[in-house]
Amino acid sequence: MVIGLWGTLNLSGCGTKTEAAAAGVYVDSTTPAYLRTGFDLAKTCTQLTGGSYDDLSVIVMPPAFPCPYYSTGCNGEYTEPNIIHVGAYSAWRHEVIHYLLYVNTGDPDTNHTSSFFTTCVS
Repeated sequence: MVIGLWGTLNLSGCGTKTEAAAAGVYVDSTTPAYLRTGFDLAKTCTQLTGGSYDDLSVIVMPPAFPCPYYSTGCNGEYTEPNIIHVGAYSAWRHEVIHYLLYVNTGDPDTNHTSSFFTTCVS
């Protein structure tokens, strides 16, 4: 399941006043496919068999959202057993690896010792 936090989009046409889009999170029809593809790529790379994209709860967050780990905020966060907060899509596969490790080993590797975090994220 994908949950998005949508902002307001202001568009202007041929007028004299232009407004920038309001700050926020934008999710469009391509987002679920992007997330599923990233999940599949991470799962294939790690060769871990347990875990399913359809079992995840994915919450799309603003970039650098508040979290307990970094004073400047997080751009992704995995919470056991199946919740991923993602603020930057570049962090998606990293958080999927935490999930896959948890499902397959019982340890999400919060210390990032697994080589998967370097070999399966880009």
